[in-house]
Amino acid sequence: YAEWDLRDIDFVEDDSDLLHALKIAVVDIYHSRLKERQRRKRIIKDHGLINLRKFQMEFELRTEIKRLQEYRVAGITNFCSARTYDRLKKVREEERLKRTMLSEVLQYIQDSSACQQWLSRQADIDSGLSLTVPITSNSGRRSAPPLNLTGLPGTEKLNEKEKELCQIVRLVPGAYLEYKAALVNECHKQGGLRLAQARALIKIDVNKTRKIYDFLIREGSITKA
Repeated sequence: YAEWDLRDIDFVEDDSDLLHALKIAVVDIYHSRLKERQRRKRIIKDHGLINLRKFQMEFELRTEIKRLQEYRVAGITNFCSARTYDRLKKVREEERLKRTMLSEVLQYIQDSSACQQWLSRQADIDSGLSLTVPITSNSGRRSAPPLNLTGLPGTEKLNEKEKELCQIVRLVPGAYLEYKAALVNECHKQGGLRLAQARALIKIDVNKTRKIYDFLIREGSITKA
């Protein structure tokens, strides 16, 4: 923005000697700034301080190292097993998303109006539309009755407190067990777990994540970082 200092300068014949000298000084300052710019650009160029390809390669290398470290933790020792692992990982992620969607469906299934809103929202998501209207029940509240766990897979693996949590949070047992295992494993690896890490790890409704996180802390399954 050194040019801004010159934008209003105009040399005219009736300038006093002092004003003329002042304008000359401003121009000299501008020239010195231009020289400093060129000096910095030359240093950057000579030392390769701005090299987009270099930074891109560094990012790709870090990504590849992270992927290889994931393989090592999973006990993968060859590329054939790595391809199988990636394929199964994708399948597990798709199954996790299906369970999350099932939990949302169960939350609204007893309210036809709220269920219809949910279906419309999913259709808008699939079509790429942004959404700002929350789903509400006929009573005008977002609360829903406790989830009935009867007959749901994985219920038999829960203790009474976990069943109560799933009912209140309206989370199917299979999804809860998967989220719990993921949080416990990450806690063991990190030596503790923060709420922000938990939210980044299981990627569901933040309020549900908070309740699961607090519950596991109280039960001693995980510890805070």
